[in-house]
Amino acid sequence: MKIVCDRATLTRGVQVASGVVAQKSPKPALGCIKLEARKERMTLLATDLEVGIRVELDKMEVQQTGDGLVPADRLHGILRELEADTITITSTEHETEIVAPGARFKVLGDNPADFPLVPEFPASGAFTVEADDLVGLIQRTLFATAKENTRYALNGVLWEVDGGNVTLVATDGRRLSLVKGKCKDGPAEKKTAIVPSKAMALIEHCLADVAEAKGPVRIVMGEKDILLESPPADGGKRIAYSRLVDGHFPKYDDVIPKDFDRKATLGTQAFLAAVRKAALLTNEESRGVSLKFAGQELMVTSRTPEMGEAEIRMPVEYAGEPLDVGFNPQYLLDAAKVVDAETFTFSFKGPNKPGVITEGRLFTHVLMPVSVV
Repeated sequence: MKIVCDRATLTRGVQVASGVVAQKSPKPALGCIKLEARKERMTLLATDLEVGIRVELDKMEVQQTGDGLVPADRLHGILRELEADTITITSTEHETEIVAPGARFKVLGDNPADFPLVPEFPASGAFTVEADDLVGLIQRTLFATAKENTRYALNGVLWEVDGGNVTLVATDGRRLSLVKGKCKDGPAEKKTAIVPSKAMALIEHCLADVAEAKGPVRIVMGEKDILLESPPADGGKRIAYSRLVDGHFPKYDDVIPKDFDRKATLGTQAFLAAVRKAALLTNEESRGVSLKFAGQELMVTSRTPEMGEAEIRMPVEYAGEPLDVGFNPQYLLDAAKVVDAETFTFSFKGPNKPGVITEGRLFTHVLMPVSVV
């Protein structure tokens, strides 16, 4: 394999592929990125056997077709340090040579034949979601997934696709985030899948620099896996693959309160600022802030014996009896940061009941209260 390519374009592709590479694996090939050179195209492949990525880079000067397998960390490090606009990459069975003006690297790798299969995108069966819409759906749910949980279903995001509607739901048992969006060519009968958190982060990364183009993302949801094909980026497409989580997602409708007797409308930025200030005087042992609603005012307070106390006031539109309820400030910030509107609604049924943040009918976030001494 021999190819002449734009260094910046290749570096961006390697950055995306490196997010999939297995950090620790008994199989050396899983720590590598496979380079495939075909007619006017280079494809980068990476997988950890659960999640995979194909990064297609078009309009490349392919002087000799073939494959190479390069350790991802070394390839990424070399590309970052080079300053040349154009570089030449040559690969044989066990080594890859990278040449730029004034620099040459010979990197030992593995046999490309040892690299696992990374699926290509199917020819049929896809539905589509606009790239910027999908990024928004991911950003409003991914943060609420469980980071470590023996209930593996909580380590992913539930997808529900039905006709022209797509719903994503995530929970870690202490909070739940639900967001609704639109799709085209969705299945006539509802399909569900639990997509791992790592795959969701990979999809968001793949779409980070194409969402502004507002192109459609093609998605195929199978019985055991999901594949997504991005709109063209840097002259090529990115195809993300992931196995689905095998488990049962909680019945989220059962944990979303339906009736409220107290409701507040808050300015998004003002609320974020108030919670950030109050959180300055909290620690891991006293990880909570109090929200005290009375009249048309919200007072956000925190108190830590060894640090001191904070009291922040802001105006709100509030209806109902006075309320004093405690929450983890980071959870409040996580939810409010993904609100796109200038205001949102915070609804309650009592000081010991979950609070519900809503933005219109599309975004719902449920938070369990905490005890604040």
